[in-house]
Amino acid sequence: MTYPAGTRVLLWRLEEEAPRLLALCRERGIPVGDIVDLPVKRLRETAAERLLLCQAFGHPVALLHDGQGAPSVEGVDVNISISHTTVLVALAWNEQAVIGLDAERMDRQQVIRVRGKFLNAAEQQLINPDDQVAHVMAWTAKEAIIKAERNSAIDWTEGICLDEFIPSDGETLFTARCGDRRYHLVARVVEGHIITLAMPVTASCTVSRQVTIPPNA
Repeated sequence: MTYPAGTRVLLWRLEEEAPRLLALCRERGIPVGDIVDLPVKRLRETAAERLLLCQAFGHPVALLHDGQGAPSVEGVDVNISISHTTVLVALAWNEQAVIGLDAERMDRQQVIRVRGKFLNAAEQQLINPDDQVAHVMAWTAKEAIIKAERNSAIDWTEGICLDEFIPSDGETLFTARCGDRRYHLVARVVEGHIITLAMPVTASCTVSRQVTIPPNA
């Protein structure tokens, strides 16, 4: 996916087993010595992250994390955000704007059962209690904003307030408030997932129709 505001998003459909992902990393000169002993699930996610970062920047780069767990690229002045599901890894980056990205499966039914833990009273009135897609979209929106804010202590219910939105089968544009800051939100339906990007309202977020999913070679 490409965002004219300068944000780009790459997706990796995570189908390969760990040995194949490690081999792909080695073919591209990406170090893997520090991840070979990780649990298989984490190893596959980390290898896919490194492959996406290599594709994004044209060469292997080192991924760092701050005290909040927010990622950055060593030696590169760029804002990045990463999200995983069981079958998808997503990477977003922007050289100027602060961004946050979250991806969740559309069939994640748990979000309805815990709606009171992340939707405030006004949002619960706006979102039909049976609308699973709207709940997943709201969840990813709040998670994306928390990542953009780099503050995991934000109150999910009252700390972030979503404006009314109507989920679309393609792309859904809406807004939200977090403290004194307002956010644009762009939610896309891709590969059975909802992928939501958050960026400050000062940046344009008109979305193009390009979707890039690296080939699983």
